[in-house]
Amino acid sequence: MRTARRSLTLLGLAALVLGVSGCAPEPPPEPETLTPTRAATVYLEAVCPVNEAWDEADVELDRLRLAEARGESASTSAFAASMTEVAKRSGTAATSLTSEERTWPDAARDPVAAVAETLAADQAQAKRVAALPAAQAVDYRWEGVDDIGAAASEARAALELPADADAACAAWRESDDDAGTAEDGGATR
Repeated sequence: MRTARRSLTLLGLAALVLGVSGCAPEPPPEPETLTPTRAATVYLEAVCPVNEAWDEADVELDRLRLAEARGESASTSAFAASMTEVAKRSGTAATSLTSEERTWPDAARDPVAAVAETLAADQAQAKRVAALPAAQAVDYRWEGVDDIGAAASEARAALELPADADAACAAWRESDDDAGTAEDGGATR
């Protein structure tokens, strides 16, 4: 009888151990090691939408400046919305560039990390600027402009992208459009 209980107890413990080990979570997937070409694409996918948001914010800021210069009352709602979009896209880009799902090429790792830091800072700053009244928004001087430009320039160089950000994004958009045309069987988007 004791032998039967021991056997049943051992079998029960073995089943419990096997059951628990079968329920263990799967280890996270290995990060994607980016080739230089793929790294450049991932970088541009992150930063080009931010640049587009900045273009719209610049247009809205110019509208505010014109209204202020004319002495007109200016609504800041469009400017605030554009700065909110800058904040949103900056945060998304910073998250993408620092994702643990990928490993950057050695030459690009630190420059891309520096860009991600500037994007995170821009996100917070854009949220603050979006809430400014027109007169303060018009006179606002963006903090860290030199650092932002230097970090982006260094990242583009490390990724062997054009030195000009607009040219890099234009080439990315064009290649993205070409890929979409090929995928759509020749149709344009």
